[in-house]
Amino acid sequence: MGSVDIIPGISGGTIAFITGIYSKLLKSIDRFSFKKLLKGQFRNIWNDINGPFILLLFLGIISGIFFLSGILIYLFKNHPNSITSFLFGIIFATFFQFIGLIKNKKIGDFFYLTISLIISILLTQLNTFNVEPSLVYLFFSSIVAVSAMILPGISGAMIFLILGVYNEILFIIQNSITVLIDFDMKDFLNIYSKIFVLCFGVIFGLKIFSKVVLWFFNNKRRKTLLILTGLVGGSLPTLWPLKDCLNFDILISPFTSDKIFITCKIYQIVECIFFILAGVILILVFNRLKKPIENF
Repeated sequence: MGSVDIIPGISGGTIAFITGIYSKLLKSIDRFSFKKLLKGQFRNIWNDINGPFILLLFLGIISGIFFLSGILIYLFKNHPNSITSFLFGIIFATFFQFIGLIKNKKIGDFFYLTISLIISILLTQLNTFNVEPSLVYLFFSSIVAVSAMILPGISGAMIFLILGVYNEILFIIQNSITVLIDFDMKDFLNIYSKIFVLCFGVIFGLKIFSKVVLWFFNNKRRKTLLILTGLVGGSLPTLWPLKDCLNFDILISPFTSDKIFITCKIYQIVECIFFILAGVILILVFNRLKKPIENF
């Protein structure tokens, strides 16, 4: 989750959804109590939030952010088609797997799917704001981003990018360790005041938004899963690896224009198909071992 959370267009919530820990994560977040924290009831909090699960998840996310994210960033810079195709295959297989889990399909089901698909796609098309990220703005940005991040298909990193603080977030992550090694009090206070504000915003946003999602899970389970499935599918256009040479405009160009457009090279198409299939196979194998949710 941590490694993909910093890549715009890829949702950590999708990974939680795929791996079957989504509902468990929401319940753990919902059971966290600020009141018990202020009273120093740490043992009760540990038991309430399923401490071992949250600790392992937290360590995995931190490891992903500081270690695996470097590999992902390298792959996106140097092998964008391969890694994007692979991720597209994973999301594609997950989306249609969850479509297949819908039993006794009704017309209303496709309404919720379609609406959530459209919302997810539109969010990725929003323009980026240009702002100076103050501590207050970082706090509210983290609340908005983590509220989106917890939803499958909506990338928290994309929200940070839209709000104009994505580069600032990357700068903070990259310098959080460096400032401790080459210690300077001014730089230390600058970086860690921002880290504190971001963490507080994340906790606040998770606590509030998880209650909303969990209520829908408990009271409107089928509709909620349909909407979440649509949100997952809505991220597919963003991840399509051949945007430059094989997109909707190019496909309809023979009917709308006499101009010659750039087409994909054979090796690009083969590479794309290979890694999409690799992603699909990974999900099929994974789901043979662990089924993420029951039929709905």
